[in-house]
Amino acid sequence: MMANVAMDYKVRFYVTGGDNFQISGVQSTQDPLWMSSFENIYTHPSSHYEWYPAFGNHDHGGNTQAQIDYSKISRRWKMPANYYTFVKSKEGTSVRIIILDTLPLISGLNGSDSNYSIQDAKKQLVWIDSVLTEAKEKWVIVVGHHPIYSAHPERGNSEILVEHLNPILKRHKIDFFIGAHDHIFQHLKDPNSEIDYFVNTAGSDVRPTATNDMTVFAASSPGFSICSATKTSLSLYFINIEGKAIYRYVREKK
Repeated sequence: MMANVAMDYKVRFYVTGGDNFQISGVQSTQDPLWMSSFENIYTHPSSHYEWYPAFGNHDHGGNTQAQIDYSKISRRWKMPANYYTFVKSKEGTSVRIIILDTLPLISGLNGSDSNYSIQDAKKQLVWIDSVLTEAKEKWVIVVGHHPIYSAHPERGNSEILVEHLNPILKRHKIDFFIGAHDHIFQHLKDPNSEIDYFVNTAGSDVRPTATNDMTVFAASSPGFSICSATKTSLSLYFINIEGKAIYRYVREKK
């Protein structure tokens, strides 16, 4: 269904929200999961554009370097580092996309896992700030596996990201922050922020929907999201398992 919709919408590249390989990532560039969970799944011609992955917590259960190294093997898998940025331009507009690695950011800052240091977490924050300081593109989208805000009753907001990441994003007035992790579609608004916060759903296992006072929209459905940009608008669509757009949001800018 994703391939069919991608063909209809003339999708030109893909971004993943992390947890690319269940349950514990991949062990090497030759891991069988590359075939069973990627190469043999996304076979349609519309799937053979560039893929820009983010790391999720499950990916960190395996060999994260192997996912970076796979970029040297696959023409379409584009993952130069744990966190990175790229720009897409067309027809007079441009979009900067920043891919974060949120597990080391959260674990490093809260000290919950000795595998991740506070120094590395702060280094990622400095990097984010420096990229946004230099960004000149019309639109800016930041993607990270863990949402900043979420209505999920068990997971909810990431207090570490709210405290340490969100002020940087607000200061630079980014347009969208897109998370994942919670397996439900969400669009949330903070009255004290100009940013639109989204949570992409999952391709397989979904959870019951949940809302709070920040919720603009929420739905429990397998699916994916589509973004499109013009000179004056940045749109996001939530697409369900039947290929229907169950929600559309448009941000306009002169």
